[in-house]
Amino acid sequence: MNRSGTMRAMLRACVLALVASATLAAVAPASASSTLTLRLMSLNTVSQGTDAPPKNRWSAGDRLNFKDLLLTAEPRQFGKKKGKPVGYDAGVIEYAGGTKQRMTVTVTFPGVGTLTYQGVLRDLPDGSSAVPITGGTGQFKGARGEVVIGEGSPKALNTFRIVTPARVILPGSGIA
Repeated sequence: MNRSGTMRAMLRACVLALVASATLAAVAPASASSTLTLRLMSLNTVSQGTDAPPKNRWSAGDRLNFKDLLLTAEPRQFGKKKGKPVGYDAGVIEYAGGTKQRMTVTVTFPGVGTLTYQGVLRDLPDGSSAVPITGGTGQFKGARGEVVIGEGSPKALNTFRIVTPARVILPGSGIA
């Protein structure tokens, strides 16, 4: 093969390599991360406290165990009407003295997965509190984000701002 034939063969090989890599890039999956905001009404169903001395006021060592039913706060969440149950949570608030409170909660969305949020409650100017989301299972595996817990008892609006490494598909909602 002469010199010009060798150059054409090399050029052809380079073009084929570029076309192949462009084709692979076009079919390679894009980042499938998901950002999701859920607004759910939390309805307390069980509360049981442990009151360490001094009695009858929140102080270091006090604990409040609780369970809540989670209801849709907006229409069409999880494919359901507003006010319909979509999950539940169970957790504990531990008082560390003063106004410092630490919360550990597991939220279960049947057929979808669980979310865990835990940490020191951060008070917000509007009277609500925020806690970091630290993990999850099922479609929420690897979840991070924040839960903002509104004021109110026995009902409070909870806003979940969730970031997951993969797309989350909620029942009746399509891709979130």
